[in-house]
Amino acid sequence: MTAFYFKLNNLSYAYADGTKALTDITLNIPKGKKIAILGHNGAGKSTLFQHLNGILKPTAGTISFDGEKLQYNRKALKALRQQVGIVFQDADNQLFSGTVKQDIAYGPMNLGWPTEKIEEKIAWAVAQTEVTELLDKPIHFLSVGQKKRVAMAGVLAMEPTVLLLDEPTAGLDSYYATQVFQYLAKVEDHEKTIILATHDIALAYEWADQIMVMEAGKIIYNGDPVALFYEEELLKRAHLERPWVFDMALALQKKKLWHENISIPRSKHDLLQLIEQLYVEA
Repeated sequence: MTAFYFKLNNLSYAYADGTKALTDITLNIPKGKKIAILGHNGAGKSTLFQHLNGILKPTAGTISFDGEKLQYNRKALKALRQQVGIVFQDADNQLFSGTVKQDIAYGPMNLGWPTEKIEEKIAWAVAQTEVTELLDKPIHFLSVGQKKRVAMAGVLAMEPTVLLLDEPTAGLDSYYATQVFQYLAKVEDHEKTIILATHDIALAYEWADQIMVMEAGKIIYNGDPVALFYEEELLKRAHLERPWVFDMALALQKKKLWHENISIPRSKHDLLQLIEQLYVEA
């Protein structure tokens, strides 16, 4: 039986000017999964994240976390945000302390943990995100990529069970973009759920257990990452291109170069291994 962190029932949200950002979303978010959300700008990804973290309150519908309906008083929101951490696309929206160490320490200190535990969690988060050399630097001296890593460290230090990442690789060079997923691999377990909103289709295809596609405030796909890229009409509707690894694998499959029961590769590494295997067999 699948256990769920979130259950959304007919969730809708409209901004003050009447703009509909989310429309009638019914969704279960399971425990222990890596979930990618795809969709063009304005599809509703960031708005959905802000509902999961309690920043926004639904116009209609309900949200439950761990079997309890979300409450929006200060005490309930503090408890929710200990469990559901969010890293915003623009790190400037969440970094506000004087120095890097002060900012990373802010969340753990507000949880009332003992000093020893706070220092332990800060040290662990700093090591994962490689910001040790930045600890004494003022926030406003950091680059975009450095700010993003510091924001992630501040969230990781609080040990959330659900981690929401809004465009985690935006503004990062290829080295640190790759590092982000190495950090995530270190915190993955059978209980923690990681959800990222991204425009990087190849990244989502390789990494995710489950992909959701949003369009105009609705979820139009929720399921297997491989199956998604066979859905030509849906891809066209959501303005999504197939990952090159999928396209290459499909071309080889159409040439009947491997048996149908072999899984479609999802990474460059897996594709190269498959080609090597085919070469040996030939």
